[in-house]
Amino acid sequence: MNLWYWLVADSAAIQGIAALASIALTIVTIYVLLVTWKAIRRQAVAAEDQAEAARAMTAVAKEQTKAAIDAAESARKQGNLLSLQLEQSMAPLLVAEPDDRNGMNNVRLVNRGPGVAFKICYFSGHVTQLKPEAPLSIESVQPSTLGSGNSVYLPIPPGWEVTTVVYKGTDGMDRFTIIYRDKRMPQEHIVTKGLQKIYLS
Repeated sequence: MNLWYWLVADSAAIQGIAALASIALTIVTIYVLLVTWKAIRRQAVAAEDQAEAARAMTAVAKEQTKAAIDAAESARKQGNLLSLQLEQSMAPLLVAEPDDRNGMNNVRLVNRGPGVAFKICYFSGHVTQLKPEAPLSIESVQPSTLGSGNSVYLPIPPGWEVTTVVYKGTDGMDRFTIIYRDKRMPQEHIVTKGLQKIYLS
C-alpha cells in the first residue's frame, strides 16, 4: 500500500524522471546513430578507395599484358629475322648460264649462293607439274652436290621448252630453278616452306 501511495503522491516527480530518462535515451540513440553513420561513411569511402585501387591495378595489369604481348611479338619478329639471315647466309642458289665451252649448246648450272646445293636433279616442265599422282621423268645430275661457285653442265634435250631444276639446301627446303628455252623469259627461283612457295627475284 505504501508503494502505491508513494507512486500516486509522487507521480509528478516520477513523470519528470521518466521524461529526463527519455531525453537521455534519445540523446544516446542520436549519438549511436551519428557514430554508426560516420562508420558507414568511412567504410563507403574505404570501399571506394579500394575499388579505385582495384581499377588502377587492373589498368596496370592490362598495360603489362599488352607490353608482354608486344615484347613476345618483337621477339618472334627478331627470331624470324635471325632465322632468315641465317638461312640466307647458308642458302644455295642455282643459276642457269650459257654454256661457255666451244661448240656446246647446253646449260651451265652455277651455284651463286653461299651454301651447298644437294640432291640436284631436273625434269621437263614447270614446277607446277610436279605432282605425286603424275610422276615425271626426272634426270639426275652428276655431281649431285655443288658448293658455292661450282658448276655443272646440263644436257637439256632440244624439245624441252621449260626445264625445272630441283635441289635442297642445308635447311632441307626444296628449291627450284625454272629455265625457259625462250631467252626472253627470265629464270624463276622458288623456295618452298611447307605449303608456301616463296618466289625469289
